Parts: sequence; C-alpha cells; structure tokens
Amino acid sequence: MKIVVYDIEVLKEVFLIIIYIPETNEWKEFAVHRFANTLDGFVAFAEEYKDYYWVGYNCLRYDSQVVEHIIRNNQYWFDRNWRDICLEIFQKSIDTISDSNYELFPEYREDALSLKQLDLFTIWHFNNENRRTSLKALAFALNMEDIEELPLSPWRENLTFEEIVKLSQYCRKDVKDTYAHYLVTRGLTENKLYKGKDKIANRLIMRDEFGLECLNRDDVKIGSEWNKLDYMRVSGKREKELKPEKIVYPFGKRFRNFFPDTVSFQSPELKSFVRGIGKEFIKNKKQEFKYKFNNELTATIAKGGIHSNEGGRFLRPAKDEIYLQCDIGSQYPNAIRKYKVEPIHLPGWNNLIVSKIERRLHFKQLYKETKDPKYASLQEMGKLALNGGAYGRLNTKGDWQEYPWGMMEVTIGCQMEILMIVEDLILKGFRVVSLNTDGFDVIIKRNREEEFKTILSSWEKVIGNDVLGNFEYTEFLWIAQTSVNDYIALKTDGTLKTKGDFEIDKELNKNSSARIVPIALKNYFKDNILVEKTIKNHDNIYDFCIRQKSSKDFHYEGIIGNDVTVYNKLIRYYVSNEGEKVYKIKNPECMTRAPERAQVEAGEWLCKIVNFLPKTTKVEESDVNFDYYIDRAEKIIKKINRSYVCRKDRDTKQLSLW
Repeated sequence: MKIVVYDIEVLKEVFLIIIYIPETNEWKEFAVHRFANTLDGFVAFAEEYKDYYWVGYNCLRYDSQVVEHIIRNNQYWFDRNWRDICLEIFQKSIDTISDSNYELFPEYREDALSLKQLDLFTIWHFNNENRRTSLKALAFALNMEDIEELPLSPWRENLTFEEIVKLSQYCRKDVKDTYAHYLVTRGLTENKLYKGKDKIANRLIMRDEFGLECLNRDDVKIGSEWNKLDYMRVSGKREKELKPEKIVYPFGKRFRNFFPDTVSFQSPELKSFVRGIGKEFIKNKKQEFKYKFNNELTATIAKGGIHSNEGGRFLRPAKDEIYLQCDIGSQYPNAIRKYKVEPIHLPGWNNLIVSKIERRLHFKQLYKETKDPKYASLQEMGKLALNGGAYGRLNTKGDWQEYPWGMMEVTIGCQMEILMIVEDLILKGFRVVSLNTDGFDVIIKRNREEEFKTILSSWEKVIGNDVLGNFEYTEFLWIAQTSVNDYIALKTDGTLKTKGDFEIDKELNKNSSARIVPIALKNYFKDNILVEKTIKNHDNIYDFCIRQKSSKDFHYEGIIGNDVTVYNKLIRYYVSNEGEKVYKIKNPECMTRAPERAQVEAGEWLCKIVNFLPKTTKVEESDVNFDYYIDRAEKIIKKINRSYVCRKDRDTKQLSLW
C-alpha cells in the first residue's frame, strides 16, 4: 500500500498543509498566507498522488473536507488575493467543525473524495466517547519527543513570518506523530499488545474476501457491517428494512424473566437470595446485589456482569495444590446461540450468529493447519463480529441489531450459570477464591484435579456449553492482587498475566503514566528485586513521565516562588527533586463547580514539565525524585502484604519477598 501522511492547519490568515512521503522520505509543504501562496502547487501534487492513500488523524471528518473544498474550488480563485482565499478556507474549517460537533454528516462522503483517505482516528475507534483520544495524548503514549499543543489561536491576525514558521514546525510534528501511529497500526511496534497485528491488512482481507468496504471502520463496526451483509444475503431484506421500528427495553420487568431454564440452586440461603433478585424490577440505573459465600468470597451481581470483591492479597498454592483460572470460552456468542437470543425485528438472526460461530471455528482450524495469516485475520475478525459486532451492538443505540432485551438475557443468564457452578464447587469442598464475568479462580488439591474438571464437564452439558463455551484452564504458580481486576500472576510456563495497576504495556487510549511503577512491581513479585533498585537503575526517562489532561475549561500553571508559568490543557511531567508545584486552574468562562485551583501532585512533590523531551535525555541527569515512584509502588505492595516494611521504615539490607 502506497501512502502519504498529512496534516493541515487552518487559521484566519493561514492555510498550511504538510505531507510526508515515506516511500522517498520526502517532506512537502504548501501554504497560503501573507508571505506565500502555493495552492496551485498543492493541487498539482494531489493529482500526482491521487492513487496513494492519504493517512491522517480524524481526516475523514475534518482534514479531507477542507482539502476537498480546495481541490474542487481552486480553479475559481486565480484572481483572488491570499487573504480572501484564507478566509474562505477558514470558513469551511469552522463549518466542518460545527457539523462534526452536532454529529451531522460531512459534506463530502468518503467515496466522493478526490483523495483516498486512511483515518487512524476511526480505525482505532477513538471517535467513540469512551475511547476518545487526542493526537497529543497519543503522542504521550508513543513517547514522542514533543507533545506541545497548537501555539497560536486560529483567530490570530497579522502573524509574523517567525510565527508562521513555528506553526509549520508544529504541523510537521503532528505528521510525525501520525506516521508513528500508522506504524503501530501496521503492527510495526515493540508494544506487546500490537506487535505483529496489522489492522490494515485485516481490513484489506475483509474487502477482498467479502466485498466489505471497511478500511476506515473500527473493529466493532466492521463486525456489525459484516453481520449486516450476511443477514441481507440470507434474508433478502434491504438495508433500510433492518432498523427496528420499536426498541424493546427490559426496564420495568422482573429479573426472573431473564433467568435461563437451567437455573437451579442447592443451598436455602442462595435460593432465597436469587429468588429475591428475581422479584426485583429492572431499572434504568445502577443495581447491585451482594452474596457472601464465606469469609473469602463475596459475589456482586449487576446487570452487566458478576465479580467478587477481594482486596489486596498474595496467593500461592501449597505443594499439593494447584491454582487454576477457569474461563468460559466464547461466552457471549455461545449464550446468544443456546438462549436463542434474537432481535424481534430480525427473524433468523440467531441462525446467522450460529453460522458465524461455525465459520470462525473453520477459519481457526485452517490457520492451525496452513499457518496462512489470511485465516488468522479472518478468525480474528470473526471473533469481533460475534462479540463487539453482535453481542455488543444489542445495546448500541441506533444499530440495526439494537435489542437491549437480548443483551439482558445474555448477561443475567451467564451470571446465574456461574453462580450455580461456584455454589456446587464450594459445597463439594473446593476453594473458589475469585470470580468474574467469564469465569472464576480456584485453589484445589492436586489429587482432586481430575474430579474437579469432570464436575465442570458435567456442568458444561447442563448449561449447554459442551459444544461451544468449554472451560479454558490457566495454571498460576502465584497471584498478587489489589482487586479482582488489578493483579499480576505467574503462569507455569514462566510468563506473566497482568491487569489494571500491574499492566506495563497499556492500550493506546489508556493513560500509561509512571510506567516505571508496574515495571518495578513486576521485578519485585517475579524476581524478588526491591522496587528502589529497579527504579534507581532504570534508564528510560519516558517511563517516569506522567500525563495530565484537562477539558477546555481548565489549564495548568507551574509555580516557583513568585514565578508563574502558564501551560495548556495537556502536560507531561516527571516528579523531580527541584522543580515547580503544578496546579490545575479553572478558566474564567468555566461554569462548573470545580475548585478554582487544585494541586496536581499533592503535598511537597515538585514537578518538571517536559512537553518537549529529547530521546537522548538520561535519567541520571534529569533530577528525577525516585522517592515518589518508590512510594507509589510500595503503597501497592503494602495493600497486598500488610506486613511489608516500606523503604523509609526499614534499614538498607536486602529483604526477602515475604
């Protein structure tokens, strides 16, 4: 795939587009302002590179719209001065942003654009409210040297040549950030979550195999659209016939309406508890029900899932025991299959899901036999079609599969099944130490392992998971956790499983601040290395960095004595021995009840703002306050082991783990 990477800046008196061509390692810049007008050169360049994919960040909704307006109207501007041209482009920019804010469709549809777009923003689903990520926040996650924000107001007039040069440098930096993100998108990264996973190749395979034009769609949307394509094919319906005329909500119905037929409990206490839940009406608000099995295990049941409530602890099975994490494979797709969940406006939809399950398993087997990456992509996209593209869309407003009643059937049904199985195991003398939406953890005697797995096989038949949805077992040598979703565990093959506070490599849309802390925790729990040794000997300055981002209603200020430095709404810093106290400041136009000023790092901690941080920066020369990071790590250890003696409370000799 041939690409160019681009970004635009539009001010009242400046239009600027900067383009990077990876193929030749060339940079191109075209502009309109008081000192230059090279718009004709850009139009000629666009014609020359019209067969390339133009890679941008949020380019479908913004950059491409402005660029398309220029390409279509440039021929009428030959006798207009630079200021009038800038004003017209500026107005187009304002209108485009306004349309986007009101969720209106852009003027130019993707298939009508002169230049083929590759929008990383939509591919990664960063346009979703829960995943929304700015390019600057992404630059932090990618450890880019410069994460500074736009230095000039779009409404500024009479810009100097030096200011325009500064704007050009800023725009070039955005292009570099976009290209770095593109490489991750292609799997060309050392981040373990994304290494070798080529999102673009997956989409091209979907296009070639099924005719699905999905290059700029997110994974979940692709799954939904793939399901739609298949459903129209088997049902003979047209797309406009698929939307539900009425949404079927579960609110106002009793929970027992969503219990599967297999629900059956043994102990009088649990029978009474579940009967009580069944009588409750489902409300359009948070509802939780707690059941205490014993002093070690308490379950919380909610509309979205079940989980236990353990706090900090370290668990290591005895020599005659094993620790097993038992997960239900393909839990939600299988639940749709066996409960025969089907949106009332989509007859035959359940059969489609069943065939999708079978097709995915077929691709999985083909990959195992041939090692052809095409089949790996197809089985992965099949997984997305079943989870996010089917189950996840049941409760997605406006989706053609929208059926909230069906989602409740799945989530409540799966919880009741786990509750039944856990009760039976406890009554049979097995130690269940944790439970979550798709399974549970147990510590069992080695001489009862076969008996244990036989019991679960029997339950698979009872609940209809013997064909699909079998239990998958992972054996841990130990687990250290602060909650059900925050833990580090060592598998028998020597690899680690981490979640939450213990994750070293995080998803790009999540805040990866102070990465040194989970690194130190990993070394401590796995190799018995004191956290201060890891932290003081670590050589990557970016792993000490912390990101803070505010809304447009706030900004940050750093204070040293009487000197105040004003920063924008995103800052990168590390805690230092000498530096400034940093505060989040409410802007005058802010109408919220938030405090006027809040310190970023409470207490006496000082910070060094490093929105520009060269790759060559050495930790030992950066005045990092190691005590801050040691304290953060040790607070987590203290939650797990209350007898742990923190650095400041012990002598300097090496201590063993426990």
